[in-house]
Amino acid sequence: MTNREVAKTLDYIADILQIKDDNPFKVKAYRQAANSIYHLDEDIHYLYDKGRLGDIHGVGQAIQSKIEELVEKGSCEYYENLLEEVPRGVLDMLSIPGIGHKTVKIVYEKLGVRNLEELLHAAQEHRVRTLPGMGGKNEYAIIKGIEMLKQNSDKNTLGIVLPMAEKLLAYLMGCDQVKNASLAGSIRRGKPLVSDIDILVAAEDESGVRSKVTNYREVKQVANSEVGHIEGTLEFDIPFEVIIVSIAEYYPALLWTTGSREHLKHLLNGRDRDFIKDCGNESEVYERFHLDYIPPELREDKGEIEAATQGSLPQLIDLGDIQGDLHVHSTWSDGASKIKEMAEMARSLNYSYLAITDHSRSLPISGGLNEERLKSQGEEIDQINGLGEDIKILKGTEVDILKDGSLDFGSEVLRDLDIVVGSIHSHFKLDKEKQTERVVRAIKDEDVDIIGHLSGRLLNRRPAYELDFDQILEEAAKNRVILEINSHPDRLDIDADLARRARDYDIKIAINSDAHHKNDLKLIKYGILNARRGWLEKKDIINTWTLDEINAYIR
Repeated sequence: MTNREVAKTLDYIADILQIKDDNPFKVKAYRQAANSIYHLDEDIHYLYDKGRLGDIHGVGQAIQSKIEELVEKGSCEYYENLLEEVPRGVLDMLSIPGIGHKTVKIVYEKLGVRNLEELLHAAQEHRVRTLPGMGGKNEYAIIKGIEMLKQNSDKNTLGIVLPMAEKLLAYLMGCDQVKNASLAGSIRRGKPLVSDIDILVAAEDESGVRSKVTNYREVKQVANSEVGHIEGTLEFDIPFEVIIVSIAEYYPALLWTTGSREHLKHLLNGRDRDFIKDCGNESEVYERFHLDYIPPELREDKGEIEAATQGSLPQLIDLGDIQGDLHVHSTWSDGASKIKEMAEMARSLNYSYLAITDHSRSLPISGGLNEERLKSQGEEIDQINGLGEDIKILKGTEVDILKDGSLDFGSEVLRDLDIVVGSIHSHFKLDKEKQTERVVRAIKDEDVDIIGHLSGRLLNRRPAYELDFDQILEEAAKNRVILEINSHPDRLDIDADLARRARDYDIKIAINSDAHHKNDLKLIKYGILNARRGWLEKKDIINTWTLDEINAYIR
């Protein structure tokens, strides 16, 4: 089992225990262990071999024995016994937006529903509304939620797929037969949801490449292996295809395999593919069309060809442009790393500043800070800054935007902080007018610097709530409020299209990680991809600026 599989199994155990109303501290222990293993830098098998599983944060003796069993056998008797009480299909119901453990428990115990399909039928037959505390709105939400899951059932987030793709690519690049290789398809264009992994390989010995792919330890199945390509599935049933071409064909093939279909159709405009058959790099490919080089993230036929014709393509933001992160969490609320640990990781990324923005008091489930604890946290930050390190820790908060648009802290608290991120964490189902009014009121509050994860979407799990984005963009521009691209691959919110619209309003963007663990700071690379897809340049991103420039803007 991989780290991710072990972590997922522990999460499933926590889900079953929570559905069974087991001891909440026991549930929390399994969640903590799962989170720690997910974020490990080392392979779980290495720690097992060294007898160091007990060193993992949150892993006590009872959980350690379960992990040992998973590593040794690939299964766990305790988990299998729990599945006899709560079937795996019941856990799938938790993926429906807005459906929690209590609802799942009720429909399973009262209606005998054991999977998503049975739940859909129960909702369509109006049996859900007969349950305590349930009604027609719950049935509608279940039906729509299952429809959304089915629509995206063949797609996964970049956070799942990209690391797997990069690992396979690195493996192939290390093979003697491979002379060049690149990610291709929608994953190379940085789309938030992708259906498969495409890798283009230049090699003269095709059979050698196919043999290497077949022997890759994370390949679960090879479905097709023939001249020019090999197809199969990796762990988590992620489909992959390795396309093999000659060295001379590589760069033209990289254009075709990257796409998108609409971009290529517009680009060719009736020309034959042989038009570029002898190009030696991608820039030369576009030169044949009398165009500037178009970065992969822009190849969606959304004006990039016209801009390349006119020489007006943007100079896209790069990861190296980022000077700091303005939205991270620590152990003071629901984070898993201490402030000093977060600062050390930020320093390793060559950041100049890091804003600690733990949750505010109205989120007790996330360990939200009240005024007294926020003050104490500020004193710890002062002590760390007093050490004279080459990174500035900023005092901040992710203050909850309440139902009426007011903030969880008053101005007497917020005005003394360096960074205030205003975010919505509740009441997602308000109608469009009320939800918009709520956000606009927060934007108009002079203490708010950044609006976090504006639309509230969770990819494959929760759709964006309804908002009048035109009105919000107008107010953000008028009040000089920054919008966030939340880099977590489950969010990527705001999305690329809205980021591009914000740029047209001259609204500044903060690309933040929303890190809850020191390793999560590296998630910012997903936000960079999203920003590039939104045509954003360094000047559009506020955390490419110096701290003095940021302070001058927000004050």
